[in-house]
Amino acid sequence: MAVDGEKRAPNQPIGWCIVHLDENYSWWVEKTDRPPDSSEEERLSILDPKQVEYVFDLLESLREYGLQGDIVLRAFLPLSIEKDLGGGRVRLRITEEELGKSEEKLFALPNTFGEAGHYAEFLDHISLLRVKLLNDTYKFVQRLTVSELEEGVRESCELEGQTSPHVFQEIAGILEYSPLGFEPEEEDAEESVKGGEEEWTS
Repeated sequence: MAVDGEKRAPNQPIGWCIVHLDENYSWWVEKTDRPPDSSEEERLSILDPKQVEYVFDLLESLREYGLQGDIVLRAFLPLSIEKDLGGGRVRLRITEEELGKSEEKLFALPNTFGEAGHYAEFLDHISLLRVKLLNDTYKFVQRLTVSELEEGVRESCELEGQTSPHVFQEIAGILEYSPLGFEPEEEDAEESVKGGEEEWTS
């Protein structure tokens, strides 16, 4: 269990963090054990356990298009609840449990630390696969491109007045994106997130 002053594992960029709940019921990082002047800590958002489950369900639709489990797992740091601090604030600690497999309810922090770019790699990966899925599903006059998907997701966030979207909105925006006029029916959308219980390893 991580506590203030305890050394974290060398392969983990953080050992613990404190998160708070905003008025929209989204969780944001308030503090970590990294140096306070670290620019990487600015406005970090985090997936709560229900959002983790929803995102992993959505990812199931990309398996047949080449989803790589190792890219998914590298993109997030799994954290478990260490202490409820009250007032919508919770202290989380890094855990060795694996997202998508653990019976424990885990939070998932995008791994944007350092120069590896694991979370950015994940976004690029799922964007490419979502485009493959859409091009395979619909008969577009011109094949959809990743740039068009990214522009569509960006415009959607801007319409909602979000210059810095929450990580859940960012990921779901990609995994649920369809061009205007090609949105799936509600029943089809529900079916698309029904996945199996395969392991998240490649």
